Amino acid sequence: MRPKINKVVFFFLFLILNFSTLLTLLTLPLMGADFGDDNSVSVENSDPKAKEELSKNLKNLSKIDTFHYHQGVYAALYGGGGYLDSGQWTYTDTKGNIGMGNYGGSWGGIGGLKVGYQYKGWQIGHSPYRVTEAVEFDGFYAGYSNPMNGYIGTFSGPVFHGSSVTPDMQLNVGIMTINSLTKLITPYRFAPYIGFGVGGGIVTASNITGIAPIGGFDTSHSSTTGAFVLAEIMGAEYYITDHLSVFIEGKFIYFDSSISIFKNLAHFNVMTNTPAQASFALGNFFQYIGVAGVKYVFW
Repeated sequence: MRPKINKVVFFFLFLILNFSTLLTLLTLPLMGADFGDDNSVSVENSDPKAKEELSKNLKNLSKIDTFHYHQGVYAALYGGGGYLDSGQWTYTDTKGNIGMGNYGGSWGGIGGLKVGYQYKGWQIGHSPYRVTEAVEFDGFYAGYSNPMNGYIGTFSGPVFHGSSVTPDMQLNVGIMTINSLTKLITPYRFAPYIGFGVGGGIVTASNITGIAPIGGFDTSHSSTTGAFVLAEIMGAEYYITDHLSVFIEGKFIYFDSSISIFKNLAHFNVMTNTPAQASFALGNFFQYIGVAGVKYVFW
């Protein structure tokens, strides 16, 4: 008569006899793994392309994790240079003289500041790139000085009788705009942007000389006028830290302004010693500006 084997006993005997096989199956996924002291583990992969791709992805993830683009209020200071251009200048007076010439163009220095607010924006799909918006107040000052050339005189029939003149002036320009910027935030701390601005400005012309006609007594004139301003903006910034960045920026500024000077010119006619009312005007202006600056996001 054969002894009966309990089912429970049979099950434990099966586990004991097959323990080594089960152990091998359970540890197979960890073969080739390298355990570190911090309980981290790295899996060895013999494919060099896979290693390179994994290394690249880890570097990108490291950059993404260490750079955080902050939404909040910011302030910036900048400086640089600009080129001011205008159309022709014109001259008229109550004695029948007329004049015309070219303004040419001049280089000048620029200094300004910004205060604005940048938004968090929208992530592009599942990528680490983000599109954001910023709104800012932008104000800057520029000073220009440039000699001009042209003619002032009268017509006798179809014949113009006049002389060449070389007017000169100092132009001080103050511009204030509200700008809207669109930025592309990258995981590499680099953010290119474009934008536009609308605002106003003040143009002051001082030390205007050289516009007296023949026989006129040349005096110094000055004038201040307002202007409507449009701005096109393109730039890029690089974040040194999560809050501090440096930037370069180019602007094209158009301002609709006519500078007119009305002044009694004493001794206009040396022979008769009679004064005259004169007008000297410049047309619309264009500024081409390049600046560099530093920006800080407060929170």
